[in-house]
Amino acid sequence: MENIIDKNNVRNILISRTDRLGDVILTLPLLNAARKIFNNAKIDLLVKKYLEELLTGYKDINELIIEENLNGFFGKYKFFKNKKIDLFINVKPGFKLALLFFLLRVKYRIGTAYRWYSFLYNCKVYEHRKHSIKHESDYNLNLLKYFFKEAGDSKEFYFAYSEDEKKKLDLKLSGLTDTEYIIIHPGSGGSAKDIPLKRLALFMNEFSEVYEGYKIVITGTEREKQLVNELMKNVNQKTRARVYDVSGMLDLKELMILIDNSEIFISNSTGPVHIAGAMNKNIIGFYPNETPMNHTRWKPLSKNTVILTPGGISDDMDLITEDIIMKAVKSFLK
Repeated sequence: MENIIDKNNVRNILISRTDRLGDVILTLPLLNAARKIFNNAKIDLLVKKYLEELLTGYKDINELIIEENLNGFFGKYKFFKNKKIDLFINVKPGFKLALLFFLLRVKYRIGTAYRWYSFLYNCKVYEHRKHSIKHESDYNLNLLKYFFKEAGDSKEFYFAYSEDEKKKLDLKLSGLTDTEYIIIHPGSGGSAKDIPLKRLALFMNEFSEVYEGYKIVITGTEREKQLVNELMKNVNQKTRARVYDVSGMLDLKELMILIDNSEIFISNSTGPVHIAGAMNKNIIGFYPNETPMNHTRWKPLSKNTVILTPGGISDDMDLITEDIIMKAVKSFLK
C-alpha cells in the first residue's frame, strides 16, 4: 500500500503492550524493527509494572513507562502531553489508549482496522488475529510491516544479565544455577489448556530414574504454589529428594537467569516459555490444538523447541504421556 507515514518526521515513538508476559516478549521484535526504520527516534514502551525488573535496560527501549505510575486516563494525558509522541502503536487493542492519543493529536496512530473504535487510528492495519494462522510475533511485526516492508521478519531478543546478578541468584538458591537441572513450569495462569499434573509427576519419576545426575526445578508464581503442592503429591519419595521448588521465590529477572542456565525448560503455553524462547533454550512445550491457543500462534521462538500436542483434532492434554515427554527429553539429553 502507499506509505502514509513519513519516517523522517518521526522523532518520538510509543509502543503500548499492557497485558501479559508472553504477549510483551513477542512484541519486542517490533521494537527492533522500529529501531531499524526510525534509527534516530526515541522508542518508549508502555507496560505493566510487574515487567519492570525484566525489561529495565533492554537494548531497544529508550524509556520503559509503567502504566500503574500514570494515575488513570487523565494522568496518562498529562504525562504524554509533554512527551511529544509522533508515532503511537497500539499493539494490544484498547479503546482508552486509542482515544487518548487521538485527543493528544499524535500525528501517526497505528492500530487494527476491525474494532468499533478503529476510527481513532489514522494508520489502520487490515488483519484479523482471531483465526490464529500466523505467529503472534508476526502479527505484531505486521503493525509496521504494513507500512514499511523493510520492517522484515527478524525476531531477535536482547535479554542480558551481569555476573553479579547471577552470583546473587546463586547465593539465594544455594548454588543451584551451577548444577545440571531441568525446569518444569506446571501452570499457565489460565492462558492455555494444561497438561494434567499426574502426567508431569509420572514423567518426573521416570526422568529421575534415567537421569540421576540432574536436578528438577519447579517454577511458578506465588499464586501457583497450591498447584505445585498438588503436583508434588504425585511424585515418589526418591524423586522428591531431587526436586527444588522455587515457586513464588523469584522475580522475572531472576527467573530469566535461572532459565538461561538450565538444560531444558518444560512448560505449558505461558509467559515464561517465551523467556526461554527468547534465550534460545531447549524447550518442550505442551499445546492444545484449539484456536486461538494453538502452537501456530503461540509457540516459543527458540530454534531448539519440541512442541507436544494431543494429536489429531483432540484437545485432551492427557494424551501427552510421560513416555512421549521422555522421548522429547532424550532428543536433548543423550
